Amino acid sequence: MWLKNLLKLTPAKWPVNRSVRISLGLGIPLTLGYFTDHALIFMWMAIAVMLQSSGEGVGSYRSLFRNTFISSLIGCLGFLAGYLWFLPSITAIIILSFLAFIAGIVNSYGAAYSKGTLQALLTASVTYGLAPELHAVIAFWKISGLFLLGTLFYALLLATEALIDKRRPQRQQLAEYLSALSALAAARSSGIKREADNKAIEEKRRVAIDKYNVLYGMLLDHRSANTTRSKENKINADILQAGDAIFSSVLANNNTKHLSAAASWLQAAAQSVQHHHRLPACPATQLPDSRLGERIIDLSDSLIVAGSLKNHTSSQTAPIAPFSARHRTPALALSHLIVGPEVISVAAKLALCMGLAFSAQFVVHSNHWYWVPLTVSLVMRPELGSVFVRAVLRTLGTTIGVIIGTVMLMVIPKGSALLIALVILASCMPWAMLKSYALLSVFITPLVLILVDLVAPGTATINYAGQRLTDTAIGGGIVLIFGYFIWPKTHEKQLSGAYTIAMKTMSDYFLMACRADPDASKSLRFEVYSKLSNLRIQLQRQLSEPPPANKEAAQWFPVIVATERLADRITIYIENTRPDESPLDHQCVELLATHMQMITTDHHRLKASEPPSDNPFLNGIIENINTLSRQLAALKAASPT
Repeated sequence: MWLKNLLKLTPAKWPVNRSVRISLGLGIPLTLGYFTDHALIFMWMAIAVMLQSSGEGVGSYRSLFRNTFISSLIGCLGFLAGYLWFLPSITAIIILSFLAFIAGIVNSYGAAYSKGTLQALLTASVTYGLAPELHAVIAFWKISGLFLLGTLFYALLLATEALIDKRRPQRQQLAEYLSALSALAAARSSGIKREADNKAIEEKRRVAIDKYNVLYGMLLDHRSANTTRSKENKINADILQAGDAIFSSVLANNNTKHLSAAASWLQAAAQSVQHHHRLPACPATQLPDSRLGERIIDLSDSLIVAGSLKNHTSSQTAPIAPFSARHRTPALALSHLIVGPEVISVAAKLALCMGLAFSAQFVVHSNHWYWVPLTVSLVMRPELGSVFVRAVLRTLGTTIGVIIGTVMLMVIPKGSALLIALVILASCMPWAMLKSYALLSVFITPLVLILVDLVAPGTATINYAGQRLTDTAIGGGIVLIFGYFIWPKTHEKQLSGAYTIAMKTMSDYFLMACRADPDASKSLRFEVYSKLSNLRIQLQRQLSEPPPANKEAAQWFPVIVATERLADRITIYIENTRPDESPLDHQCVELLATHMQMITTDHHRLKASEPPSDNPFLNGIIENINTLSRQLAALKAASPT
């Protein structure tokens, strides 16, 4: 099972913009370098573009520029590691290991710092490994300057794209969110008609939650960039609130005609947003006297006013519906520099593995031994998934890539044809990155082999494929042994701790629902579903690991599913509650909220002697808690003591 999950490919569309950008970013400087006999100079610029492009995440252009600026300043420092070559090898390795430990700490400060520390480790590995050869040609600080120049070229390409359509990332994510809501409504309608199980509905709900989280972060980033209380900020908040309200209404509505009409309109609206077309008319006649219809009208009005379909902004002053304070992105302050024992543990493992990788120079006598620490740098990033999985996938992908690269170097003559092949490989990298880490290695390995061949002087083909494969295997082995196998596994403890926090939030969400506090409920709903989504992602990654980690993850999945159903029940209750309804039994509500908080420490069901509530909603909550208690008790019994 774990091997099947390990090799699983993620569905992904071809990222046209990123493919074009990396093709131009690598192709232009390498072409200039090759035909002006300054290939080595322009290579560092191309490497900067490749690192910046491969580290792109989902976000607005503003966030991409910010992350690029921060990461490039950190990344260029790695080239200064070349000066450590003049020190005794043992001394240099100790210093490099300490710097790797610091990088492991800084890595936890955010996406930009994670990207920057990876770049610094990669550039330090290459520069230190090739220090004698590079020192004879160019000063190390000049390489840092060329790297920054390449980053500016990447930023120029990104700015050109932004000038053409500066709101494209936001519009893309909004379209994907609307499509996810449409799929959820369609699944609900189909499930009611066929009286099917909830599996398809739950899957669509999770996708909608994930898309909402991405859109929320993107629009929140836009808000932080516009500190004035502008109309655009208000409408962004209105869009999020309207989408969240539609999500709740879709879960609570049992009218198949209403759900089908909503699904059709949401999909048409997604296409309109995506392609910059006129928004479709609201299906008012198909959704008479329903909350779902009212909320679709609210979303339609917000989209029109926001100018989402016209790429229009406004600076008119207007009051803003506030974002939840608990979701604002804080600036990096002194208090945020303090890290916990888990971060220190990860940083220590990174330092150990990097120290061993740099020590490979004593046993690997090829001139490209630096691929060992380079492999360790790429694999030892726990925020991107399991270290075990990345080590195995990188070795597997590199093996296939070496075969492809060797064939290409044998068949394609050195020159412009080989340069074109490199650009084609580069254009595939953004798509491969979305599909699988192994597939990314399949493309990047021949790209690097071709790049080394192109910058080497002379017309003879140079193929380091054998060295590349051997060094990658050594680096992967170091990570697997000293970064994974020898350490006690803490998956169960981490999952249990994260689940306890999620259930505490669930308890607060339940209390706010019973007290009819809509504003607090909305904020907590987002938090509950986000935490459960993060837990599910963590379990999905763990499924790809060998036993017992994958078995632990499989045992936790029913618990997460049951917890999501509990969240759905509360959401549906909030949506269907009327102002004139009688209040719930306060004592019963408090008791149930306490059980939610204590459920991970006390896995017993509610006592049979306790009289059931006469309220269907509270009886449903009792049933959900009993189910969770049984599942958690079984999970505890199955865990090793």
